[in-house]
Amino acid sequence: MPQLKSSRLVLRPFKMTDASPLARLTNDPRIFRNLLRTAYPFEADDARRLIWRIAERRLPVWAVDDGKLVGLIGLSGEFGLWLDRRVWGNGYGEEAGRLVIDYAFQHMGIGTLHANPLFDNRASHRLMDKLGFVATGRANAFCRQRGKIVPLRPYRLDKE
Repeated sequence: MPQLKSSRLVLRPFKMTDASPLARLTNDPRIFRNLLRTAYPFEADDARRLIWRIAERRLPVWAVDDGKLVGLIGLSGEFGLWLDRRVWGNGYGEEAGRLVIDYAFQHMGIGTLHANPLFDNRASHRLMDKLGFVATGRANAFCRQRGKIVPLRPYRLDKE
């Protein structure tokens, strides 16, 4: 995937040296609880396997970098991101999201994006609203971290 840049962020391909920082931020309980399928604990070896899989399959997933790795954003199946909580509240989610949305619509031939944040993940709902996504109802999915079926709030964003 190509690098995408804003005034504060670089969305870049992952490097193997990102494995330890990616594992650290993914294991933050406030992030981890909102991920449906990621194993816990998420070790550096798990991060290396993920990075390899992203590269091998050429998945549209980027490292979010502000001078250091602060998160992950991608379109692998659906729009999703997670950011180091040390950068929460400073607009990185919206900034990175706009870069990826523009790239998806302008260069990937995608006409509609979908996102499925957990129903109780209010920060993700606020971000979806800021990015122009529209809630489309309610769904359920098994959350590995919580060990049960949890409600989701599906969203969609159409290219217009």
